Amino acid sequence: MLSRDEFDYVPFYCEENIWRLLGRGTLTGTRAWALLVSNAERRVLFMRQRSGRPVDGLIQWDYHALALVDDPLEGYQVFDLDSELGFPCPLQHYVQSTFPDDLSAPVLPLFRALPARDYVAGLVSDRSHMRRADGSWKAPPPPWDHPGAGKQLRNNLMEWTDMGRKRPGRVLSLAALRSLALSGRANDRRLPR
Repeated sequence: MLSRDEFDYVPFYCEENIWRLLGRGTLTGTRAWALLVSNAERRVLFMRQRSGRPVDGLIQWDYHALALVDDPLEGYQVFDLDSELGFPCPLQHYVQSTFPDDLSAPVLPLFRALPARDYVAGLVSDRSHMRRADGSWKAPPPPWDHPGAGKQLRNNLMEWTDMGRKRPGRVLSLAALRSLALSGRANDRRLPR
């Protein structure tokens, strides 16, 4: 059993938390993906989030990052360090508990699935999205180097959370993720290799 406490975590830096989780090697030998969640409005409602309102954990994120792992015994498992749900959490339970059934089209989540190795190797974030106009931090940054530090690469986090772009990875609808959760490996072709 993995514990949430075994992984690096800094609030409001979900993309880096997942980058560290997937890059750590704990999940070596399993098929894993980063799932970046957003939509055209950059308004996604999540339930059961630790930073959400009391009782139901409802919060609106502009984007969120989590990991999806294909466990040979348990099926697809979600690793969401910000969730109140189990860690890891079966995909079907996570989807049912996290995304309200009555969501309207503008706020329906979309999921960019990237193979873990591609996410870890390719994510570049200079953390500029976490700075206010005056240069101060919206939330204190993690103590580790940012993804892509020391490389001559362009910041790509906001591009990757733009669900209008077809690449990298593959963009899935909430319906497609629900279908994957219900039928498991029968729909495995939906996830990039």
